[in-house]
Amino acid sequence: MPLRGTSTRDVLVGEIRRHILSGELAPGEPLTEVGLASMFGVARPTVRSALQELLARNLAERSAGRSLRVPVVTADDARDLFFVRTPLELEAVRRIVAEKRPVDAAEAGLAAMEALAPGASWGDRVDAHTKFHVAVIGCAGSPRLDRIYPAMQEEMQLCLARLSDSYPAPGDLAAEHRVLLDAVRSGDETRAVTAMREHLERALRSLTA
Repeated sequence: MPLRGTSTRDVLVGEIRRHILSGELAPGEPLTEVGLASMFGVARPTVRSALQELLARNLAERSAGRSLRVPVVTADDARDLFFVRTPLELEAVRRIVAEKRPVDAAEAGLAAMEALAPGASWGDRVDAHTKFHVAVIGCAGSPRLDRIYPAMQEEMQLCLARLSDSYPAPGDLAAEHRVLLDAVRSGDETRAVTAMREHLERALRSLTA
């Protein structure tokens, strides 16, 4: 059905992104102006502009033939992403616990994840998951970390989009994050850091299996 909104391009970016993160557009699938214009009922110049935005956000990549496609995240890509991501999240947890910082924002993010309807799409769960992790980072109270961390979010969501089989029940993803947040709330730095490390290691193992 045709898209309508204040900015058709922005709405289109959001729709293509949702299709990618839900798996409806699979890794390696071509992103063509003609195909997307027909799929969403918009003009090709609008699609062209949206694709440039998706390319800038790492939600599209150029194939060997230079055409655009849904990114293919390799095992090496995942390892490199977690090489950067893991120290940031572990240090954030250490600071939160050591300084007894409030985690209300993270609790709100988790509550939103837990409130998702059983029939919510995997893309919706991916979005809620990301907002939770961004909130945890924010609880550490580092403006510079707040600037650095979001730069990885789109690639992190591409990774999570591939993990739906690891969370077969609707509440599985939220339940795992409840365990993680409980560890952070415990005030035990070792427990909190261990919980975060194990959480990230589990995700990486699933991605590189």
